[in-house]
Amino acid sequence: MPSSDTWQSQLTLSRESSEGRTRSWVNTPHFGAIAKADKPVNSYGDRQYRVKQTRQLMTRTSAGNPTLTTWNAVPYRNDEAITYAQTSRIATGLDDAMKARMLNSVKLKALVKIADAKVNVAVAYAEASKTSDLILDAARRIHGAYRSFRRGDLRGIAQNLNITPKRLHKSWLEYKYGWMPLLMDVKGAAEFFAQQHVIRPPVFQVSASEEATKAYPWTYTDEAYGGTALKTQTGLYSSHLKVRVKIWCELSSPHLSELQQIGLTNPALVAWELVPFSFVFDWFVQVGDWLTGMTALHGVTVKRAMYSIVEDQAGVRVSPETFNITGTYPNTVTFTDSGYTLVASYRGYDRAAFSPDPLDLYPPVTNSFNFPKLVTSLALIQGLYRGKARNARV
Repeated sequence: MPSSDTWQSQLTLSRESSEGRTRSWVNTPHFGAIAKADKPVNSYGDRQYRVKQTRQLMTRTSAGNPTLTTWNAVPYRNDEAITYAQTSRIATGLDDAMKARMLNSVKLKALVKIADAKVNVAVAYAEASKTSDLILDAARRIHGAYRSFRRGDLRGIAQNLNITPKRLHKSWLEYKYGWMPLLMDVKGAAEFFAQQHVIRPPVFQVSASEEATKAYPWTYTDEAYGGTALKTQTGLYSSHLKVRVKIWCELSSPHLSELQQIGLTNPALVAWELVPFSFVFDWFVQVGDWLTGMTALHGVTVKRAMYSIVEDQAGVRVSPETFNITGTYPNTVTFTDSGYTLVASYRGYDRAAFSPDPLDLYPPVTNSFNFPKLVTSLALIQGLYRGKARNARV
């Protein structure tokens, strides 16, 4: 495996600024002559380091005896600076464990795209009676609202349309988990039937990515040089992590793929979708997507797949200048600390091939509790509370 290194020779040098790079890669013989569709994914690793720092100078001067003046210059240390920058991985939480979780999540996203699910026929059939009740109930309420409108009864209009304060949660839940899924099923079914005339591309590729950025500021107070005062150092850890997956696919069995697209090859997903409030659990643990990924490769052959990981870490540290005087003249001693600044950064890039296997993945834990989900959860709580209250009065 070829490699190059312009950093190791600078690692222990004493310089105000330094930068270097280490790389390693894999070469495929006659790579340029290989057809584009058959080119392999060659592994590649790249590490870049940058350091910029000022020297810390400390002096001790005696007013009564100038010949006792002493000074100490702290040398530049590139190795310590880079270690400080890489500490941001732990300080911000974007460490190897987070990298593994993000890679798992991105691989699953890519499989869900390969699945290209249109409509789950089995779930639609199981909930057909609920769907018909929803449509019939909506028609009745619209008719009732129209009759109230003819009579000039504004209160009756609001009650029939569920837009009163006590009924508004019903309208939101009906829209969110009644009409929207129904319309999405209609859209998916239309796309599926259109696909029978405009066939799904026999060769296609999917990609997915995920990134996270975090910063961690810190302060540290200790004795200043001379021991008569305190000084406060400040610093900042910052870290950015981006994971990307790309998969090249070929449609090997169009009919099996079509059955997968309409949910007929995934009974576990059907069972999960029929569990009450399973969608709430999916807000926090993506079981639905994980089950979709389990059959994503039905009728599909993976030609090649790759992932890439980009890590950016940086550390900034500032130690302020201090000036202390101890004793009384002519026995005064002056302690001066020039302070220092340190800026160090590290950038890593890795690319490698992998073989997609749904069984190697697990349901990602997500933190996507946004405002619409907050509204939905409050509506669910209100609906459940009112349901329990009605049962208690019976």
